[in-house]
Amino acid sequence: MGNSYMSLTQTLNLRHDALIERMAVLVDLNAQLPCAFRGVFTQHNGTWSLLMGVVTFSEDDDELEACNHRYPDFQFIARPLEGVTLSELMVRLNNGEGLPFADLPDLSLKDSDLNWTESLIPSHANEGVYPERLYSSQVCASSSIHCHDDKLIAHGVPFHPSAFDYVREFLGIERFHGSSDGRKGELSILIPDRRGYLTVSDQEVTFSCKSDETYSVVGAIDGEPVQLNNPAEVFKVEIENASDVELWLITGSDEIIDYRSSSVWEYRYDTQANNTDVTKLLQIITAGESEHCEFKQYIDLGNRKAWEIDKAVCAFSNHQGGKLFIGVDDDTRIIGINEGCQRHYKCDPRDAVERYREAVTKRLQESLIKNQCFETYLIDHNELFVLVVEVHKPRGLNYLRLKNEAYIRRGASSPQMALAEVQAFPRETETLGRV
Repeated sequence: MGNSYMSLTQTLNLRHDALIERMAVLVDLNAQLPCAFRGVFTQHNGTWSLLMGVVTFSEDDDELEACNHRYPDFQFIARPLEGVTLSELMVRLNNGEGLPFADLPDLSLKDSDLNWTESLIPSHANEGVYPERLYSSQVCASSSIHCHDDKLIAHGVPFHPSAFDYVREFLGIERFHGSSDGRKGELSILIPDRRGYLTVSDQEVTFSCKSDETYSVVGAIDGEPVQLNNPAEVFKVEIENASDVELWLITGSDEIIDYRSSSVWEYRYDTQANNTDVTKLLQIITAGESEHCEFKQYIDLGNRKAWEIDKAVCAFSNHQGGKLFIGVDDDTRIIGINEGCQRHYKCDPRDAVERYREAVTKRLQESLIKNQCFETYLIDHNELFVLVVEVHKPRGLNYLRLKNEAYIRRGASSPQMALAEVQAFPRETETLGRV
């Protein structure tokens, strides 16, 4: 695979030959499987560009409702791809030819021999029974793609009050940040992995797999080891009471096929216990700052110190993830953000802290080049509000857009990465300071 880089659930820097080799494990590359394209295009200075698109390959006969909704600055296109094999499609993309539609806006591929990332989407995070493999590449230069949120109004097509909301709905994604979104210009190929899957019900854990394969489930639930070596075995558990779930379905060669994990944040497995356990967050605060935890008192976002929020989140994302608590002092005392938010926003305390949360979210979306790596939420402890920024590790190097600097977590500090560290960091085609 050349210089490809592997993590538990992702493989980076896949070139054409290695990509085809990995896809061939999942489907017959030369069969004309049912597949469909959904894509959003934006117009800037008279030129249409791919904002985001996905091609879905499936052996199911699900019917796609074809459409081409064209607005002044957006096009939303969905249609089946007929008479094309996965092998032919990937060759076209690798050669810079684009998708086989005569009337589709030009993808304006930025180069041939594209660089791809493979991500494992666990079965609980999609609508089907099986886990899925998502192959993604930035096929268009993101710097040339512009979009703004507005009402979608055009003759003969449905009205939508928010372009960004409809982008999320149309592509089936949870978040989209417009011109600051790190996935602009990205095309993805989605393929079900029918080799096996986990089943986690209210009372038990089981797995299914092809009869000619040797699979097992390893992991732990709230510290209790889980080991299943064949599909007939069952692990009994009351999953709704569990707060720490780590279940991994693996082959005899240690390849991960499916998983449920409370710590892999992009597809985190949430139970009722870990969704509502504020006590666990308070325990993290009590333990003090660490390589996965940092405290800040309220910071006015108009203050020059506000960039420390950006730096901390960037550092966590380039390490192993972590939590930034705003409203906690260095001695682990919860002092809240109430007073600062009320002083700045001059409104009801609950409204003020929510407005601050939204402002911090917007700031991070605009300052981080990998701005899908975090979520923000508020916790209430004795009527003192704390803003939590929960960070996971994205694929590739993260850095601050304006400062053009990358940071990494070391112990309880967040130093700037040295040039040698940046150069050695596993990355995508987009790297620090250049595309």
